[in-house]
Amino acid sequence: MSGFKPFLAADETGIAHFRRNNGDGTTSYLAVQDNDPILDANKAMATHNDGYSSTRELRRVASIPMQLLYHWMQTEGWDPFDPANQHKLAQKLNSNEFEYLRTAPGHLGMSNGVMR
Repeated sequence: MSGFKPFLAADETGIAHFRRNNGDGTTSYLAVQDNDPILDANKAMATHNDGYSSTRELRRVASIPMQLLYHWMQTEGWDPFDPANQHKLAQKLNSNEFEYLRTAPGHLGMSNGVMR
């Protein structure tokens, strides 16, 4: 983070923002998030129970750090918040590569346009 100075303090997402004057009339911005607390909580929740609420109406699935969501938007070109991309999000969350994001056991799938 050479030359970067605090710009905005970390908020409730844990993301801190920094900026740097590049000396050529441009400015660079950097966002940093400590993902360890999120991933530690995910690991604990994954073995806590089956993920369902007491009424079994809701099910906990995953907790994804904001920086990873931004990464997918910027580098892969898809918006994980867009309902049209539910298939892509389910694919990511079902993969072994991203199992550390899951907070309950099971397999995500699509049925009648709804992630289940």
